[in-house]
Amino acid sequence: MASPIALHIAGDEPVRRPAGKILLHSIVAAAVVGIAGIGVFALSRAINVTSASILFVPVILGAAIFGGMIPSLTAALASLAACSVLFYNPAFSLPNADPQEFADIFVFAGVAIASSQLAGYARRAAATSRRREAMMEYLLAFNRRISAVVDPAETPALLADELSHGLGCAVAIYLDDADGLREVAAAGTFGVVPPRALAQQAWRQREHDSTVPSTYMLRSGGAPIGVIVLGPEPASRLDPLAIAAMMEQSGLAMARMRLALRVEEARVQAKAEDLREAVLGSISHDLHTPLASILGSVTTLEKFGPICDDATRTELQSTIREEAERLERYIRRMLDLTRIRAGRLMPQPEPVDVADIANAALRQTQKVLARHRIESDDFLDLPMVQTDPVLIEQALVNILENAAKYSPPGSAIALRGRVEAGRVVLGVHDSGIGLEKSDAEQIFAPFYRAADASSGQVAGNGLGLMVSKAFVEAAGCEIWADSRGPGQGAAFHIGMPLAKTLQVADEGEAA
Repeated sequence: MASPIALHIAGDEPVRRPAGKILLHSIVAAAVVGIAGIGVFALSRAINVTSASILFVPVILGAAIFGGMIPSLTAALASLAACSVLFYNPAFSLPNADPQEFADIFVFAGVAIASSQLAGYARRAAATSRRREAMMEYLLAFNRRISAVVDPAETPALLADELSHGLGCAVAIYLDDADGLREVAAAGTFGVVPPRALAQQAWRQREHDSTVPSTYMLRSGGAPIGVIVLGPEPASRLDPLAIAAMMEQSGLAMARMRLALRVEEARVQAKAEDLREAVLGSISHDLHTPLASILGSVTTLEKFGPICDDATRTELQSTIREEAERLERYIRRMLDLTRIRAGRLMPQPEPVDVADIANAALRQTQKVLARHRIESDDFLDLPMVQTDPVLIEQALVNILENAAKYSPPGSAIALRGRVEAGRVVLGVHDSGIGLEKSDAEQIFAPFYRAADASSGQVAGNGLGLMVSKAFVEAAGCEIWADSRGPGQGAAFHIGMPLAKTLQVADEGEAA
């Protein structure tokens, strides 16, 4: 929709018609009067027309409505001439005219002047109404566009573009912050005077309500929050009411942006605080528990080692090893989390056999899975995939350890593979506590643990699956979880793209 803002102020100037159009309307009005005169004269021969001149009044009214004052006066003169030739006797003899002829002169002139003035006023009022309606539609659309921004940080750029398009000039937006005025957006090209200088001058004089040309104060709740600077204006004068409305809406938009950014900042700070608390709680628990077991076992061996039997010493040594390995896994995951946060994951995708990844992960978790029944497919029949084998292997290790942790001893843990939708999907199916639908959507969040796992009966810190998700996505793959419901086990799936060499071969066979 074209901008209605760059219009003359409604009612400020009369609507001027082109001279050629006025001349055309005058000629048409005179011709219509002539035709009407001939018709009235023929009618007067057939029937008795007592006041034929009154029949010319509608023609004069029509000329006033459609043409204006000059065509209506032309119609009035033409009507007077027609009446004089056709009905007055003798023609054009005003000194000897009867009162009827003088009445016709005054009626024609009065109707022409009054109706043309009323018609002109009506046209101006209609034009004003149309301009105001167009202006309100534009302002409404302008407000909708700047209010529909999803990302608050994009508001200044969109606002500058909308103002530049609507006002037809360059626009620069400045907001007040701790370091003074800061330019947040600009659109168009300014002239010799830099916009920052005008903005700073207007900002310094804001307390005195002084006006600086081409600048408008952005306000929120009456308090100034910034300055908008306009470049050289177009030739037509701008409607000040429209500009004021746009500047008020702009101030509200920038205030909403600031509020949204502050809310987002507060949300991020609250999330960071929660994460910090979770990290401290996890460290205090997951470091203290294995260390306490190690220290207790070592102390027992130091004090009572000589009098302990071989089975007791072996059990204490096994406890020390298991708790040390548990501590090593926890520290490794914390280091992985640090690498992820720092963006230091450098995936190296390559064609790899799925069987190599699966067998390597099973070997690493052999001791953890010793108390479960392992079911594994023959992965040699699966095609090769394009991924980073180290990252996928470590992610699979974390998933298998998680399955062993949440499945009862003696239950089955299955490692399955299938080809689906142009990719290989590797799935780990356990027989554990299962997942609610909400848990399946949040299970990969850092420090998140399912409701049944958060009671303290299952050791863990909620980092394994989060690290797995980061590794899988860094390797260019997908990971997701599902479950038939609580108590019915869970399944974790890794979708890996087919190797490029395989894809090229398939395309060649298809050709």
